[in-house]
This record gives sequence, C-alpha cells and structure tokens, in this order.
Amino acid sequence: MQTARVDGISGAIRRNTWLLFLAQVCVSAGLSTSAQLGSLIVYHLSGTAALAGLPSAIYSLAYAGVGYPAGRFMDRRGRRAGLMLGFVVALGGALLIAAGVSLRWFAAYIAGMIVFSAGVGTGMLARAAAGDMYPASRRAGAVGLVVSGGLAGGLLGPSLVALGDRLGRALGANPLVLPWAFVFAVFAAGAVALSWLNPDPREIGRRLAEYFPDEVEEASPEDAPITGSAAARETTSVPAIIASRPAQAAMVALACAQASMVMLMATSSLMLSFHGHSTGTISLIWMAHILGMFALAVPAGRLADRVGRRPVLIGGALLTASSGLVFTLGVHSVWTAAVAFYLVGLGWCLGFIAGAALLGDLSHATTRGRVVGVNDLFTNLAAMMAALLSGALLARGGELTVGVLAAIVGSVPLLAIARAGGTIAPIPVRAATTTDGGR
Repeated sequence: MQTARVDGISGAIRRNTWLLFLAQVCVSAGLSTSAQLGSLIVYHLSGTAALAGLPSAIYSLAYAGVGYPAGRFMDRRGRRAGLMLGFVVALGGALLIAAGVSLRWFAAYIAGMIVFSAGVGTGMLARAAAGDMYPASRRAGAVGLVVSGGLAGGLLGPSLVALGDRLGRALGANPLVLPWAFVFAVFAAGAVALSWLNPDPREIGRRLAEYFPDEVEEASPEDAPITGSAAARETTSVPAIIASRPAQAAMVALACAQASMVMLMATSSLMLSFHGHSTGTISLIWMAHILGMFALAVPAGRLADRVGRRPVLIGGALLTASSGLVFTLGVHSVWTAAVAFYLVGLGWCLGFIAGAALLGDLSHATTRGRVVGVNDLFTNLAAMMAALLSGALLARGGELTVGVLAAIVGSVPLLAIARAGGTIAPIPVRAATTTDGGR
C-alpha cells in the first residue's frame, strides 16, 4: 500500500509515532501523579517519614522485574500487544491504589502500586517501538519525539492532583483518592489509542529497508560485528550486545541518571512540605522538573543524531552531577529547588534519549525488546536502591548528604563512556531521500 511521505517518512510510521507519543503522555501522567502523591500517601497511611521513599522503590522494583519479560513478550508477539497489555494492568493498579487510600488499607495501596508500576513499566517500552521504525540516522530524533510526550503528561499529572484537591475539598472526598480516578480514565483512553498501531512497529523494523530505501546504515570497521548491517545485527545475540562496551556505557548512563534523579525526587514533596512550601508551590517546582525531563527532548534527539550519542551522553552526566551540587544549597529556597530539579531532569533527558538510541543502534527488531528490558532491569534496581537510600540519608544526614551522593552517582557514567571510547560508532550520514513513493 502506497502512502504519502514527508521528509522520506511514510504516513504509517508517522501515525504510529504519534500514537506512541500519546502513550508516553499517559505513562508520564500516571508517573507524575504517583511521584507527587506517593510520599504524602505513605505518610498519611503509616505516620512515618522514614518510608517516604517506599513508593519510588516499589515502582523501580516492579519496573525492573517486568522489563525483560515484557521485552521478550514484545519481541515474540509484537509491540502493540505488549503495550496494550501493560496499559490494562495499569488500569487495575489504579483501582487498587484508589481503594487502598480510600479505605486507609496500607497493604492494598502497596499491592496497587506494584500492579500499577508493572503496567507503567511495560508502557515505557514504547521507546523500543519508536526505535524499531527508524534507521540510526533518525532514531534518536524519533525517540526524542516520543519521550517529549512526557512533557504533556508530566504537566497533566500535577494538574490532576490539583483538580483532585479542589474537588475533594468541595465534595468532602479524599483529595488523595480522586486523582487516581482521573489516571484510570487517562490509561483507558491510551489503551484504545494503542489498538490503532498498524503495522506493528516490530514488523516495520524487520523490513526497515522497504520504508527507508534511500538510507543506508554503515558502521565503522571496529564496530562491524555489533553495529553492521541489519542482517548482522539480527544474528547477534542479546548477551553479545550487552557485553559490548558501547551497550555497557549506555546502560551505566541510563542507570546512573535514573538513580541520581530518584535520589533527589523520591522524598521531594515531603521535604518541601517540611520547609513550609504549600501544595501549590510544590506542584510548580515539580513542573520545573518535568520541563527539564521533556521540554528539550526533541532537540536533544536531533542533536544525538547530528553529533553522535557520545557527546550527548557526556553532557547528560555533567548536568546530572551538577544538579546534586545545587541541591546541597538546600531546598528551603524555592528557586534553588527549582534549579536543582530542572537540571536533574535535563541531565536525565540527555542520558535517556542518547542511551536509548545507542541501544537501538546496537540491536535489531528481533532483539530490541529484550535488550531494552535488560537495561530496564539494571536501571530500576539502581533506582530502587536510590529511593530506599534517599529517605534514610535525608533522616540522618539531611539535604547535603543526599545532594553529594547524587552528584557522585551522576558522574559515574563519565568513566564508562571513557572506557568505551571510540567504540561508540559515529552516526551514519543520511542519504538524500525522495518525497514520494515507498510504503
């Protein structure tokens, strides 16, 4: 079937990309709602600040556990089926969370967080689906576009929390419960949108040359066994990909960016409230963080396609480390908190997009889900430990200790990137493309 092409991209791929963008909006709305309310709900149900990092730890553990099985399922059954299954699971988790908070049943809330996090973690594999549909010369830009959906979702989450607070007070309902009803509606709409993915991104990835006949992916000689032709990558096993230095650099960058960010953000709402900041002010500071994570995702992706993955990974690590140093100045100041949280979000953005694109470069549509799943396992185990550690560090050493450790963790990727050196292959030059024809 012939479809119109814009900048050499078929209509089917453009439609799928925007559907994945909408999926990211839903995922980000759920995550930002969970992150903003998590420490407040735990404190409300348990009465102790020591467990403030528990929701983030649960999310990270569930996400780590589901990453590889979900990736394996998607490699076998397709991206559409896997993503839709994740959204349905998230719907059930949202209902459990609402019931647990409403009934003040801590165990039900924890169970709901586990189920919801597993569903959201599966939904996060949308970036693998985006990577399937584009050659290396366009891949980071496509991942950046999908990830930028997190900006709309990240701003939607605090808005849902604020709306739930207002309605709860007006109706005499629990303001910690109502936002979860809104999250349920958002994920239901997202599941419907994902049902329209066609062709499945995995199938596009398997026949990528048919969709981009004028673009050739080339690799430098030293990377030929890993990043050579599509046929060569298809026969490269997942363990071989993970064992390569470029893949390890990407995984360390992603894990450390996530851990450093979680370390600063897991207890942020509770910490800011202890300093006397209102719920409205906390929401504004969260929005600064969301802007850092997603507002520049598209230009970050295009930059990674233009200059290569390595410089963007380095920039992300430097920004993440600097955010921890700013954090040590103390979040009693709204401006200091906003700057620190913006920087850690921007550092994560650069590391996430360049790292995801690099893993996409190293893998094939038949292995990409599992490669990303393995990465998510390690990334979220690191984030889980950071979340659990953040509460203890805050209680014992204060903001200074949290900030210093976050800066150290954020700078670790520089060592892995240096170790990989020139084995992180340059991005192929895009050939001239036609404006009509093709699929």
